[in-house]
Order: sequence, then structure tokens, then C-alpha cells
Amino acid sequence: MTDSLNPPTVRRRSPLRRLGCTIALIIWFTLLLAPCFLIVMATQGELTISQGNLPGQQIRLWLIMEADERGLGVSSTSTQQLDLNTIGLQTNINFLLWSGQADALIYCETFTRVSASDPWTPTTTETSACPTP
Repeated sequence: MTDSLNPPTVRRRSPLRRLGCTIALIIWFTLLLAPCFLIVMATQGELTISQGNLPGQQIRLWLIMEADERGLGVSSTSTQQLDLNTIGLQTNINFLLWSGQADALIYCETFTRVSASDPWTPTTTETSACPTP
């Protein structure tokens, strides 16, 4: 005899189980795409992602294959508006070396322009962080 008055109950999955499945899926796709990343690094030697319209304003990851040092270099940039037509581009460089040793670097390039329609031109480069306005 069937129970037509009581429909079957549907068990709802807990939010933690859904979160776990989502994290597992992200890890799985990361593992699947890792060979693509390694092929690009082996053939080109670097990977760059543009961050803006200033020269050198990019995230960069490159292979270091020197006699004394081997590993990866990572650089990222941030901008600071110093005044209306002057901008500072701070570049932070870090190294992940499996052979050799290198210290992290920070340098600041200053760019100026006459008006908003003119291109940015480099003016100074310093081996320190950009000044805050």
C-alpha cells in the first residue's frame, strides 16, 4: 500500500558539505591547469599580467637560471598619486630560490606628464619605497 498523502521527504545537503565540494573542485581544476602553467614557463621563461597604463606596471613571474642562483622571481607594482601630474610606481620584487640566495628589492619610479592627454614620461628612479603624499 502506497502512502499518497505523505510525499517523500528530500534531504537537504548541509552548507559545509557544499563548501567542501566547491573547495575540492577548485583544487582539482588547479591541478589540471598546472601543466599549462609549467609549459608556458618552460617555453617563454616568464609570465606577465598588465596592471595599468604606466610603463612597467605589471605583475611578473620569471624563471631564474643563473650559474649561482636558480628559482623564481616575482614582481608586483602599486601606484601612488604624488600630485596632479606626478605618479609613483613602486615595484616589489621577491625571490623563491632553490639554489642560491637573494634579498627582496623595492624601488620607486616617478612619472610625470604635462596634461591628462599627454603620455607619462619617467623622471626619477630610487631604490626605496615611494613617498606617501
